[in-house]
Amino acid sequence: PAAPATAPDGNAVYRTWTDNTGKKLDATFRGIEKGQVFLQVRNGYVYRLPLDRLSPADQEAARTLKPEGLGIPADPKLAQAAAQIDILVNAGLEKAQLKPNPLASDEQFVRRVYLDIAGRIPTSAEALEFINDTSLSKRSKVIDKLLESDGYRSHLFNYFADMMRVADQANKVRFYTYQDWLKGQIAVNEPWNKMVYTMMTADGKLLDNGATGYLLRDAGMRLDNLSLTLSTFLGANVSCAQCHDHPFADWTQHEFYEMASFFGATETYGAKGSKGGASREMRKALASIDDKRMQQQAKNVLRVNAMAVEDTGDNDLKLPDDYKYDDAKPGDAVAPKLIGWDDTAKTGLKPGAKPAAKPAAKPDSTSQSEVELRTQFAEWMTAPENPRFAMTIANRLWKRAFGVGVREPVTDLDDPEASVNPPLLRHLAAEMVRLNFDMKQFMRLLYNTQTYQREATSYELADTTPYLFPGPILRRMSAEQAWDSCATLVVGTDLDTFKSHRGEQYTDVMKIDFGGSASPEEIKSQIEGAIAGMRQYGGNGGTPKAKGKKKRPMKQPETGEDAEDLTLAP
Repeated sequence: PAAPATAPDGNAVYRTWTDNTGKKLDATFRGIEKGQVFLQVRNGYVYRLPLDRLSPADQEAARTLKPEGLGIPADPKLAQAAAQIDILVNAGLEKAQLKPNPLASDEQFVRRVYLDIAGRIPTSAEALEFINDTSLSKRSKVIDKLLESDGYRSHLFNYFADMMRVADQANKVRFYTYQDWLKGQIAVNEPWNKMVYTMMTADGKLLDNGATGYLLRDAGMRLDNLSLTLSTFLGANVSCAQCHDHPFADWTQHEFYEMASFFGATETYGAKGSKGGASREMRKALASIDDKRMQQQAKNVLRVNAMAVEDTGDNDLKLPDDYKYDDAKPGDAVAPKLIGWDDTAKTGLKPGAKPAAKPAAKPDSTSQSEVELRTQFAEWMTAPENPRFAMTIANRLWKRAFGVGVREPVTDLDDPEASVNPPLLRHLAAEMVRLNFDMKQFMRLLYNTQTYQREATSYELADTTPYLFPGPILRRMSAEQAWDSCATLVVGTDLDTFKSHRGEQYTDVMKIDFGGSASPEEIKSQIEGAIAGMRQYGGNGGTPKAKGKKKRPMKQPETGEDAEDLTLAP
């Protein structure tokens, strides 16, 4: 046999296997099942060979040797891709003279994988089914099963809802259509780049197009929304550059405004009623309502209908009045301009580099060009060639699986070389692109690594000591995991079938038709109907109250914040 050598998972040795024709294969033994021998070569690929194809001596070895490692993916290419990640992790551990944690037991693994993928603990029947399974690929099979479950979809929604600050209510409007849109994207496994592109370019009413919810979450706050967009999707921590040149990163205030200019022709405070004759019809209908309480309720209904993303054709972004740098004057119009990254630079940020998308329009361009600004920004941001887009989501999903990112914080990737394992981070970004931003396939890859299937690290992590991933870190359950796990003990697997889709019902109740043929009287009638329906959503999180229960009237303030005018004046 060949001299022992470390295998991709850091816990195995190689030997030379010979078939009955004399051909040799240097591989580690992964197990034997149903007359098939599984051998993993140095690049991680797993060969499945009939037992009787091996030499008599190696057939005997396959029957008597203990398999190295735990579990193998049924797909040999998946095994190879997972092994490449293990190789990079183990290289980082070896450089630091550290060893990986032992492989987790089946009992540890089944609890972890249910919590991480489905967001709940397994039932006793599910746990025993897995533990009693003797298949070599049982870990891979339970991963596949859970990734196709309703639990996976609801748990991933919770993750993205936190990441993108999805709320039941914001700006005094319920965002149920946004929630339902995001759930639908996860259900069909929409690629991450397409999902983000849709959010960046969405327009229309929130009631009609849930994807507008991302921009409307920060309605009327372009700069804040851009700052969050760059940190969330590109790992660019640029919030300081809203007010001054960034003190710690290579971002200037002028560059920040150049990026914000891509949204300078986009209106996200729809209550102004900037499009069509809707605002006039709103005013007429509102003026015809005498009752003060009902008038305030009508304003609330109109606020919901006015929440929209609209491209105005007029890029009105200007530098702030207190702008103090020599490259421009306060109040100057700002031409949209994309930035780029140069990974050879220490900071990783190189303003003015060639963008992945076409050049931005000039400030004096036609309205049609201005309308395309958001599209240009979305194409640039989500392009596979953008080195930060794939890296940011890969780093975030790695943290979701292991408890800590390769680069922390996940909102600051300006210098990938500052990560604990730069080759691993770059490889994860490349894998995200190779998989076409398929989040389910990417998570399948991470869960099938030996690194993920090791025992958790339970000691307290020091702030200054890099964590090199001998295994996942031990974590407390999230609030949602704890709740769903308790519910699992009561209702079992039926928990995963409970769904909340309130967008369509909310739209049916609240939407007003301001079409050109609708008279003020007809609009008033629709508003009154919406007011009656709106009471369903008072005090119980937006779920219509059951018939027969006493309804508590909603208190409608006549002064203060909720009673403010909706700027319905001309």
